Amino acid sequence: MLRQMNPVQAGRVAARLGSRALSGILEQVNPRAALGVLLRIHPRHARQVSRSLEQPVPDTDLLVHPAGTAGALMVPEFPSVPVGAQVSQALASLRDLGENRHEFNRVYAVEEDGSLAGQITMVDLALLPERTPVRDVMDPVPATVMVDTSAGECARLLRHYNVVQLPVVADGRLAGVIPLDFLLSAVVEEDTREMLNVGGVAGESRENPVLSAVRTRLPWLTINLATTFLAAAVISIFESTLAQVVILAAFLPVVAGQGGIGGTQTLTMIVRAMALGEFVGIGAPRLLAREALLGLLHGLLLGVLVGIIGLLWTRNPGLGLVLGLAMAGNMVIAGVAGAGVPLFLRRIGVDPAVTSAVVVTTFTDVFGFLLFLGIATAAISLLV
Repeated sequence: MLRQMNPVQAGRVAARLGSRALSGILEQVNPRAALGVLLRIHPRHARQVSRSLEQPVPDTDLLVHPAGTAGALMVPEFPSVPVGAQVSQALASLRDLGENRHEFNRVYAVEEDGSLAGQITMVDLALLPERTPVRDVMDPVPATVMVDTSAGECARLLRHYNVVQLPVVADGRLAGVIPLDFLLSAVVEEDTREMLNVGGVAGESRENPVLSAVRTRLPWLTINLATTFLAAAVISIFESTLAQVVILAAFLPVVAGQGGIGGTQTLTMIVRAMALGEFVGIGAPRLLAREALLGLLHGLLLGVLVGIIGLLWTRNPGLGLVLGLAMAGNMVIAGVAGAGVPLFLRRIGVDPAVTSAVVVTTFTDVFGFLLFLGIATAAISLLV
């Protein structure tokens, strides 16, 4: 069960079991399976459990790698042959893995110094004559990682290159391979972390105590409260305008809310593209210009629609015009902010998934109110 769990949940279950209980469980399985479990829990706890086992697990040096890195995800036993070998030797290296051979669908070719030269797929091994030189049929390896590469980067490479296993290199030598199930676990963990970060509840689960949940959520709720007061301050500047045309207050949520949705749509696409590594070769100015154009097109269409609704509701052509112009302008701001804020945060080293939503919403609220009430103030003669 621990091997099939998400690594985060596996670590929590293992911590609750305690070292003695977990050691008793791992004594019942083969050392290779025990290592697979230990690699999924906190390194300090894993080393403590490993020392208490009667039958030592292989390659306990792997436990020294920090959790959430390629070194902690990789397995040290993998099929490999010298680059000057033949296909028959590649098949033999696969058979030597015994029960663990099902984890791999590649055999890696290495140079004399241990550096990675290429790979051979299982399909090629099954179809090629056994005397075929490995050098003549091996394919290039699309991606490799270092032992200290983050699990999030490993997950990104899995998506970007559609790889099923990922070689890990240390000091120029092939040190291990991350199998598909470990890569998928890294993807699940990274996606879960990103989703929790967006909502400002990172590190929280339904099992956490109430006070722990309060500590996790309260800072972001406080920040959001501060931004709402900023929007309220903007509205207070136009008290005289609102006093003359009270109906304007009814349309404030329309302008701000529509801008917030537009900014969130853009923000979601940008953060997703960052996570998938889809920004290669795309400059920030080009991206901002594209989102501004989309915002303008959406703003014009929605501005015409909301202007007509405002006209029918109040039977005031001036109010419909003001509402339409404010909507168009705020949608442009939403597009630029939705794209520019995560790009800026990534440039200064801040995780865009953590703070972008709060900043973008603040932009659309504040500037939406400024546009709507500012235009209304300038065109007050058309409204009264």
